[in-house]
Amino acid sequence: MTTTTNRRTIALTHREPPAFLGESVGSSLGELQHRQSAWLVSRSISAPAFTRRLLAREPGFGTLASSQLGAASEVLTFRLGHVQRWRLLWVVSTDGPSQFTDERTVRVGVSEETTRELATTIGLEAKLDIPFLAAQASAQWSRLTRSTISVNTESEFTRTLSYDVPEGGLDIALWQLESQLVRRLELRAGAALPPDPMPRWVELAVTARARSRVITVPTNVVRVLTRRAPGAGGGAAGT
Repeated sequence: MTTTTNRRTIALTHREPPAFLGESVGSSLGELQHRQSAWLVSRSISAPAFTRRLLAREPGFGTLASSQLGAASEVLTFRLGHVQRWRLLWVVSTDGPSQFTDERTVRVGVSEETTRELATTIGLEAKLDIPFLAAQASAQWSRLTRSTISVNTESEFTRTLSYDVPEGGLDIALWQLESQLVRRLELRAGAALPPDPMPRWVELAVTARARSRVITVPTNVVRVLTRRAPGAGGGAAGT
């Protein structure tokens, strides 16, 4: 599999979870759910040979004559993208002075069904056993998007939160980093659709584009942000 790459990479270390809105403890907590902005890590487009392989697996394309499938592969391409975002798992506001302790269960990884979807989306055989398939999907998605992607079996871990709550109270938000893997059929740059009467593959391409894939992979990276009342000391913190 080869790809022609058109990518830009943004360092994760410079991407923190969204900050609390306003300055008052307890204010605008409901708006945090709407601040889960995503950012592009990398993207690439599939070369004609790989495009042909993926198209052959799409409904209808497998019945096309070899010449038609080849023509479609020269005009169309699959854009493969890796997007990341912070997802809010939980937020609470607690009064002080007091002691706050809580345990939160965090789910990471993907189900067997999603593992197979991740694999077949880039042309791997779904009949392979899950651990091997997950490893192959990790390697291929990482190579195709020129980024680091880990496809792990679904599991859980516990995050213990413990804070001394100052007078004036404390807001606590738990965020989880997610990867979103995207595959979308597009017109290749510089290419044009054939004139009328258009071949059947054009209609098939319109239908295939409507089946764009966006697959979410929760990671084991979590962050906690806190907000104290102004003057309470410590300010916002992340762990």
